[in-house]
Parts: sequence; structure tokens; C-alpha cells
Amino acid sequence: MKPFCAIPARGGSQRLLRKNVLPLAGRPLISYSIAAARQSNCFEEVYVCTDDTEIARIARDEGAIVPELIPQELAGPLVASHRPCQWLHERLDSESDVLVCLQPSSPLRSAGDIRSGMERFDRGDVDFVVSVTPIDPHYFHWAVVPDGENWNMYFGDQFMIERPLLPPVFRPNGSIKIGRLKALQRSGHFFAPPFGVIETPEERSVHVATSMDLLLCESLLKERRTV
Repeated sequence: MKPFCAIPARGGSQRLLRKNVLPLAGRPLISYSIAAARQSNCFEEVYVCTDDTEIARIARDEGAIVPELIPQELAGPLVASHRPCQWLHERLDSESDVLVCLQPSSPLRSAGDIRSGMERFDRGDVDFVVSVTPIDPHYFHWAVVPDGENWNMYFGDQFMIERPLLPPVFRPNGSIKIGRLKALQRSGHFFAPPFGVIETPEERSVHVATSMDLLLCESLLKERRTV
């Protein structure tokens, strides 16, 4: 049985108001995630979990299924993105035992990225797969934190070496999260061992949280079209 694909898209985004329906290169932001999911051919259907009637209408127009609006208690800013997806899975009494959660704030992910995630998961040696992106190791190992009126190196001076000598570091970008539902119910997140990763490049890993992120996505999409 194919995995259960759900896109959690609440209406009450805080940092960038109405984020999921804002125009990006002429299309609502959420449209890109729906299109990538459908084009991947990994799912029987693509579901959208939302509390918002406008988002629901757009999602249906884009070919996704919105059986009903989610309860308001699952649409708060502190609710983990997978929880409304799990709620809908249970509500529909789906027999699929794998959840694929695709956040709409990652509009640049490709259908190929989703297929790569499923191929990694289908190897069968992990309960979870998440997408990650390399970061400059200085950003991580050379982190500094305030200590009253002073500042300290977060990790001390153990990593005060040149960049080529630092171990590689990756950030989870939130674009693709895959998990066995029973394992997800136990852990409450996608990072419980054993988990695996797929690497996606920075140009397909932008997380839209601010208007600047939206402008960056717009620029990258325009660049794709001119290449």
C-alpha cells in the first residue's frame, strides 16, 4: 500500500500572514507542494490538512483532497505539523502505515526529491527519513552565545580550527518527513532512531517564513525558467 501523503497548512501563520495562499510566481504558495507530491507518483492521493476555507478551496482546485477542516485545537502555532496529518489519517481510517508530511512552506522541493526520500525509506532499515541540507560548519561549530554581559563560544574552543578541518554539519530543512505511523506515535517526532536522511541542495530547501524568503523563492523560480 502506498504511503499516506498529507500537507499541513493552517490559516493562522504568524510571521508571514496568510503565508500558504500568498502568490509566488503567479501561484499560491501551497500549490507547489501539491504539484510536487502529485508529480512524484508516490501516492494514491494527496491530502491537505487545514482549518481554513480559502486554503481548502485552493487545495481542491490544485487536485488535492480536503475531506473536512481540521479542529481548531490542531491549528495552533505550537502544534507539531504531523499531528493534523495523523488526525486525518485516523479520521479516514486509512490502512497505510507510513506518513509522508510535506510542509507547504517548502515550495522549491521537486517531485524527484520526494521520490528520493521514498527510495531511501523503502530500503527498510529506518523508521524515519528526513530531508537535510549542508550548512557552513562555521555556522554551527563557531556558534557564540550571550553570558550576561559577556559572550562565549557555545562549544568552547574545541572547534577553533579552520573550516576544512571541521566535521560536516547538516540542517533538517523540514521539506520532506517520512515515518512509520506506529513509530511516530511512540516518539512524537521524526528524529527517533533509527532514522535516515536525504540531502537536498540549498536552492531547493528554502523554508518560507518571512517576506525575504518569499522573494528568494521568486528569484530562484525565475532563474529555473531562464536556464
